[in-house]
Amino acid sequence: MNVLGLLPVMGQPRYAKRIAMMREQGAEVRCLAFDRPYHEGRPPDCAVEVLGSIPHGRYLFRLRVFLRSVGVIRRRIKDADVVYAFGLDMLLLGWLASLFLNKPLVLEIGDIRAVQTAGGLKGRLFRGLDKWLVRRAALVVFTAEDFYRRYYQDWLGLRLNHRVIENKIDFPVTPTAPKPLADGDTLVIGYFGVLRCEWSVRALAALADAYPDRLRIKVAGFSLLRAALLEDLDRRANVTVQGPYRSPRDLPALYGEVDMVWASYAPIAADDWNLRWARTNRFYEACAFGRPLVTRQGSNDGKWVTEYDIGLTLDAVEPEQAVARFKEVSPAVLRRWQENMRALPPSVFACTEEASSLHEAMRELVSQGRDHRP
Repeated sequence: MNVLGLLPVMGQPRYAKRIAMMREQGAEVRCLAFDRPYHEGRPPDCAVEVLGSIPHGRYLFRLRVFLRSVGVIRRRIKDADVVYAFGLDMLLLGWLASLFLNKPLVLEIGDIRAVQTAGGLKGRLFRGLDKWLVRRAALVVFTAEDFYRRYYQDWLGLRLNHRVIENKIDFPVTPTAPKPLADGDTLVIGYFGVLRCEWSVRALAALADAYPDRLRIKVAGFSLLRAALLEDLDRRANVTVQGPYRSPRDLPALYGEVDMVWASYAPIAADDWNLRWARTNRFYEACAFGRPLVTRQGSNDGKWVTEYDIGLTLDAVEPEQAVARFKEVSPAVLRRWQENMRALPPSVFACTEEASSLHEAMRELVSQGRDHRP
């Protein structure tokens, strides 16, 4: 089976995971991608052809680059059995480029954007487009069950051929044993990944100031924050800020250096469905490496951290209010969280049957040999 992947950006670990899944099952995969400012993360392990460069924002410029790429995409689609589109914009491009070519389209949905649930005319128009566009896909892969059940099924009234593949890890892990902490020992907190939450940086600064001898903070990843914000955090003696890293190569070293993982955010808005419906990469990685989490009340991460008793869930409104909660993190409490993490079944954080399930679903599309567009 020959698969053509359409990527809006390179370096997103989720895209690389999915491509690796397909290749492990014997599929031949090549990708067309757009270049844009993003962390290196985890580049796809296959041949990639760059279609053009697009900046953040500047949607009219982006549209021009997208439309110019349709001819190239169409030529590449002719040699593919399946087109795998990461996101609605890539699905639209794939659909335009594959008109009359009788190629099944697979769509992967990794988030629900604000415009999809917005009120007013703008939201209604987008939902109409969303509803029409997602039905062009013969198969839809969701990274959270609630993206399908709550939004596409309950909200839009659709019944779709779909699979759920969460952002669990897809590589073997031999976690380093967490060091035992005694009263007075230093607790190390790691904040890793795409760094976009200003509230979190301010909360970590407040924690570093409040506990200069008890806490150390390590920050690593690709920052979308103002440079001055991280520079100010890095001035503290008990804080280390480093740049981007590669996943999964650098994860054992990063997680091996910390005792807890920061996966909290600013107070979550009522309509922030991504955080309410899906778990984050930090959740899966922290569980895999056996490091208790700091999460946010109201998030899906927080729901399961509380359920499994594997970390601290914050309800602070102001960053400084997070300081008081860390008085609860005693060596005994940390040991309890660590023990509960070790008891988690691997299916909580690691892929098991997802690759074979996806492969079988895609093989079925190819074997049907018909136009999959409704």
